[in-house]
This record gives sequence, structure tokens and C-alpha cells, in this order.
Amino acid sequence: MRPDPKKLLEWIKPSPPTKEERECMKLLQPGDYEIYTEKLNNFLLESKEIFIKLGVSSMLRSGDVVTGIYTPTGDMVAAWCGTYLHAVVGQLPIKYVAETWLNEPTVGCKDGDIFYCSDPLYGGIHNCDQIVVMPVFNDGELIAWTNAAVHQPETGACEPGGMPLTAKTRHDEGMLLSPIKIGENFRLREDLVEMCVNLMSRAPRMQAIDMRARLSAADRLRQRIVSLAQEKGNDFVKGLFRRIVIEAEEGTRRRIKEWNDGTYRAVTFIDIVGEKHRLVRNYLTLHKKGDQLIWDFTGTSPETDSPQHAMPHALAANIAIHLMSYSFNDLPVSAGVLAPMEFIVPDGCMFNPHYEAAQSNSAPSCHGGMTLGTICMSKLMFDSPQRELVASATGNTGVGVLVSGTNQWGVPISDFLAFGLNTEGHGARTDMDGVDAFGFSHCPTGRAPDVEDIENEFQFFNLAAKLSRDSGGFGKYRGGSGTEVIYAVNYVDYALYNSHVKGSKVRNCIGLFGGYPPPTLPGIEVKHTNIWEKMRRGDKDIPTGAMQLITERTIQGDYEISSIFKKTHVLENGDLWVVFSGGGGGYGDVLERDAGMVMDDLRKELISHWTVENVYHVAYDHETLEVDEGKTKQLRHKERGNRISRGMTWDEFEKEWSKLRPDEEILEYYGSWPDGRKTRDIIRM
Repeated sequence: MRPDPKKLLEWIKPSPPTKEERECMKLLQPGDYEIYTEKLNNFLLESKEIFIKLGVSSMLRSGDVVTGIYTPTGDMVAAWCGTYLHAVVGQLPIKYVAETWLNEPTVGCKDGDIFYCSDPLYGGIHNCDQIVVMPVFNDGELIAWTNAAVHQPETGACEPGGMPLTAKTRHDEGMLLSPIKIGENFRLREDLVEMCVNLMSRAPRMQAIDMRARLSAADRLRQRIVSLAQEKGNDFVKGLFRRIVIEAEEGTRRRIKEWNDGTYRAVTFIDIVGEKHRLVRNYLTLHKKGDQLIWDFTGTSPETDSPQHAMPHALAANIAIHLMSYSFNDLPVSAGVLAPMEFIVPDGCMFNPHYEAAQSNSAPSCHGGMTLGTICMSKLMFDSPQRELVASATGNTGVGVLVSGTNQWGVPISDFLAFGLNTEGHGARTDMDGVDAFGFSHCPTGRAPDVEDIENEFQFFNLAAKLSRDSGGFGKYRGGSGTEVIYAVNYVDYALYNSHVKGSKVRNCIGLFGGYPPPTLPGIEVKHTNIWEKMRRGDKDIPTGAMQLITERTIQGDYEISSIFKKTHVLENGDLWVVFSGGGGGYGDVLERDAGMVMDDLRKELISHWTVENVYHVAYDHETLEVDEGKTKQLRHKERGNRISRGMTWDEFEKEWSKLRPDEEILEYYGSWPDGRKTRDIIRM
């Protein structure tokens, strides 16, 4: 039987140390902990590099992967991240196997076994995320587990790409694997591999190769742990593992205890639900008490008949991305960090749906929760010794641009274009701008793939790829800029394309302490173009960016400017489309930004002249770009006065604001207005 959602949520925290583990910890001599934790990190780094070099899917090759080491009972010891969320949920299928199959006579577990899984009901994020799990034996004793996980952008679902926008239930989502034994004696069973490949007929080559890449990474990690156990003994390894988990927990509790007790709230909205432009609300109340954090998502919109859901453990794993890369970044990437956490996720909300609900869009569904976690933690830490780690939210647009069809080599493909995913803007901090095109909100160490590699692998030509102007949230410190890419269908007659990107109407990424949110994102397509004729002629007026494309219109064709969210549709050879990745949130008052920094942004084309004058209120010479300090001071003084004149009391604001209400169509999935309570039953068939 599949585990209960409450059990899965509890499993993200470590089990208490056993008496044997405490005794084994005594074997560690001074310096051993430091030396051998670094050895484990080197093992993880090696396995990650093997993983990336052997796989073929775009996200895998871009580093959006994880390899991890876990105790015999499944607690996370260390991981290379990569994707922190996959490190956290990597524990859950291991704990399921350890509890369910370890001593089951028809399954069991022995040296050389290989388990495989993808179903969120057994601990995954969504069924696109396929995980290899291997037991680690030495001298006949189970001493650890390893895993390797990455998003697989094809699942055999009702639409290409594994994240179908039209999915109503889990039965629309393609392959959903509970943890199964897929190999023995260190080799995959070819009949089961063929089963998986057969289900992925849109991209069979990718499935077959990436499965083996996962296995190679997990097995190399297994070999290194065995060699460590042979050198130092099984008991030493057990003691080292438990010491790492305890160090992470104790360090986390000490830090939380330093902070002031209190309650912190934030709310954000998402404008895409499945295949529709609809509004849903994500709401977080974060309680800090003593050495504990309590995350309460009461007030979040109810579940729907769309794929826009996530399990509670998936939400917690996405929250862990900020915790492990900011608040507790100097502690081991271990289950111990999550020990002081409690999560309250009401039944029936979009983060805790019925088990029959579609969850293929789990990852983008959690972007609102990720923003809320960042904002609430930053409010909590503002007056703490870790104030320098306070930050606005990362882009969180989920630039899931999926392409499918047959490429120029005659190979069927169905894959994400990872450039947009891995070039979102970073949130601004208390003392610095956010990093431009820093990476993927789920994967802080992901990298943008090489443009030439993209053109070699896929049936597309990159007409332009650059930082997008005015894309970062404005503030005393600017949110990192996102990117824009202009693609053209090349080599083939047609290709299929869809976009899971949100934020054309409302951005779920928000600024902090007066900082602006980043702007919304348009969708741009130009069909039936003359791009190839112009390039053959060597014309000089080919656009180098999205703004030039749509304002000058030097390329002939049918222009469409609408939502960046696109359902699966056909683009023909020579058709163009623009992909934007979101910028990060701004920090602090725009009127406090140093005028010299504003002009630096203008010189780098990160902001426009309009923004300099109308947002930052800086006076300058348009030819030399030299700041007029005196006039700038006058302009900003005047704007502060205008703000005061526009101001109103809270009672006045609430009286006017409470009269406002979106159209009923937009509120279809929201729940009751404005509190987001359930208003209808979902019947799934």
C-alpha cells in the first residue's frame, strides 16, 4: 500500500539516532569529521560529473540533477545540489523500500539491486522526476543507500513533455512508477527498461540513455562508499553518517533559537491553472517558537480539476531550497536541517489534494510557496545575526518551454529548452543587487546550456539570446535580470511547442521592504516570416532583441503578442517565438538607489531611459550619461511629497480595496473571495 501523505511529510525529517549509531560516533577521532565529510563531498561531486557527462536530456546536461547519500534507514546524510528539493524527497522512496520491500520474500534487497521510481504518492515531486536508488552493502551488511535523480521531460502523458496542461487526473499523466526493483547484480533488467522506453515513444533514445546515466552516477557513489567502509570499517561509516545528521540538526536549532519569536505572513498569487488563465492564492503564516519553525499554509486555494497541485512533502522540499541555500547554507545538506520544522498543509488545498488528482505540474505549482518561504524567512531574519542573508524572491516563473517532434537528425525528441529555466534573475539582498541570469529557482547551481549545443540537438535556431531590459524588480538594490531568447524553427518543416511559463498577468515573485516585483512577461510569436531570405541576403536590420523585433518589425510575418503561456501548438519552418525568463524581486526604496548605480544599469542596457526618469527619478545628460546630483535630489524630494499626497490611512485603503473583486471567470479555481475557501467539490473519473 502507498504511504499516507502525513507519513511522507514526517519522513522528510530524520529518525532518532539508535544506540548503535551513538556508539559508532565514538570511533571518530579529532579531525575525522572534517576530513571524511569532505571526502563524501568529493564522492558526490564525482558522481554528479559522471551523471551530467552520460545523460542527454537538456535539464540533465545543464546540471539540474542530484546525487545523494542516505543512511540504511533512508535519512539524508549529504547530497550534491543541484536540486535541493530532489535531495530532500530522495529519502522517501528509500524509506518506503526499507519499510516495505526489504524483508518481503518476493522482492527483498541485496547487493547489486537497483530500484526505480517516479510517483509523487510514494515520495516524488511529480512523475517527470525519475529516481534511481541503490543499496550499499559491505561485508554483507547494508550500510547506506545512494540515489541519482533528474527531471525526465517525457512521460508518455496525454501531451508531449510529461507536464500536460490538460490533465484532469493522474490517469492523464503517463508513467507513474511506485518504487520497483528494475535491476539486479548491478545491471538493469532490459525487459523493464524496454517497458519504460516503450511508454516514451516520443523520446525513446532520451529515456534509454538517461536511465543508464542515473544508474552510473548512483553506482559510482556506491563504489566510493564501499571503499570508505573497507578502509575505515562499517561502524565508522555509521558513526560518520549519524554525526553529520546531528551536526546539521543541532546547528539549525541553535540558529533558529537566536532569532526572535514571532509570526510572519505573506501572500502571493499565480495566474495560470492548468490550461487556463485563472487566479489562485498561496498563503503562508510562519511561526517561530524557540528552536522550531512552523509553516502553516492555511488560506491557500483549494484543489482543482487541473494538474496544478503538489503533495505536502513536495511543498516542504521546495521550501528547503531557500533554507539550504540561504538560512542554513553553511550546514550539511542533510535531513537534520528539517528536524526542527513542522508543516501544516490543510487537506483539500492545492498543496494537499486527493490522491487521484493530477500533479504533473507540481514543481511550478510550488513557485508561490517558494516565494512565500523566501519572504517570510527574510522578515524573520532581518534583525538577526544573519541579516546579510535576507533576500527578495528569485524569478520563480518556471520557464518550462517544451519542444517536441522529429529533429534535424531524424530523432524523435520531447524536451525542455533549459536556457530560460536556468537564467532566471536572483532576488536582491540587503546590500547588493541580485545576480543577473543566475540560474533556476529549483536549482541554484544549474547552468544555461551552450547555444551551439541547443542548435545541434534541436530543430531550432537562436536568433538572439541576451539579458532582458527592465526585467529585474526595481529597488534600492535591483533584482537580477532575466533573459530573452528568440527562437526560429530550423531544418524541419514543423515542430510542436508549448510554454508553462506564468506571470503574463500577475507575477508571483514579489519584492521586499519597498522593492518592486519584476514586470509581467509577454508572449511573442511571428509566423510566416521571411527570416531565411533576409539572412541569405545578409540584411543588416535583423533584430537583436525582443523589443526591436516587435517595434521595428523589419521581419515580415504575422505578429501575435499575447500571454507567454502557450498550449501545445504547431510552429512551421521560419516561425519565430520569444521566451522570457523572469527577473528577481527588488529590495528597498527605489529613491534610495545610488544614482551612479542607476546609470551603470543604463549603460549596460539592463534598464531603459524611461525607468531612470520615472522609477528612479534621476536627472542626467542623455548624451554623456552624467548625473545631475542637484536636480536628482530635487526630483526625489518632489516624488516623496507626491507619495505623501497620494497616501491614505489603513481604514481608508481597506474601505476602497474591499470593494474590488476580479471577474468571476478568473476566480473559477480561487475558492471563496477573498479568503480562498473551498466552494465546490471535484469529481474525478
